[in-house]
Amino acid sequence: MKPHLSVTQLEMYARCGEQYRRRYVEGEIIPPGVALAVGRGVHGGAEENFRQKVESHRDLPTQQIVDAAVASFEQTIKEGVQLTPQEEATGRKKVLGQAKDQVVQLAQLHAQEQAPEYQPVEVEQPYRLELSGASHDLLMVPDLVDDQQRVVDIKTRTRRYRQEDADQSLQLTAYAAGFHRRHGHPPRELRLDALVKNKKPVRQVVTTARGEPDYQALAARINAMLAGLDKGIFMPAEVGHWCCSPTWCGYWNTCPYVNSARQEAARRNGHE
Repeated sequence: MKPHLSVTQLEMYARCGEQYRRRYVEGEIIPPGVALAVGRGVHGGAEENFRQKVESHRDLPTQQIVDAAVASFEQTIKEGVQLTPQEEATGRKKVLGQAKDQVVQLAQLHAQEQAPEYQPVEVEQPYRLELSGASHDLLMVPDLVDDQQRVVDIKTRTRRYRQEDADQSLQLTAYAAGFHRRHGHPPRELRLDALVKNKKPVRQVVTTARGEPDYQALAARINAMLAGLDKGIFMPAEVGHWCCSPTWCGYWNTCPYVNSARQEAARRNGHE
């Protein structure tokens, strides 16, 4: 079987080729941040519920979903998590305690508002899109396909989505293409179903659709990335890009495209 790309890889390569090179070529894996650990925790609770619901057609009790989410969060923390300089200054124990409380809140909201709406038929079912003539295929794993032929991506967020976020999402484009290839027709609907981390968390649903022009645009991006990989081209992020900072990139402090004076200034600011 050919090697595969994922949408995560596509987006990282486009955002910062050097980050992609460090992660996927050199194999330098950086522990996730606290926000990602929260997301993984909530996702773990949702996955446990939806997997059993395929057959049972019943949601687990709320506390059981919350317990599964907390267990998933704690496992992620056990495997290693990277704190930002600001989080280190606040204190690891306090930051992780607040994050755990957030997992509980978000998992409760999932159990009360998200879970009852869906009767899943596929949960974390891999779709492999075979790309004829290409060196790689595209692999994707939708969170959920339900009995109404909706493909759902469940997210945790600090901000609400805009409609254009859903309309332009490469992830949803890939899910639609994979569903279309497997089932012979497009999904009835694509959804970003988000739990937004307000002081009191809220749920937000944004819907969209895809068609052949979207698939062609995705294919063009894949071809461009494969051409770059073949030539060993790994362009760094644009100067000033939000991802090029010690907060958002675990490789920042050792990046050859960041000067030492900037590194030292960031270090000092993180400890003020």
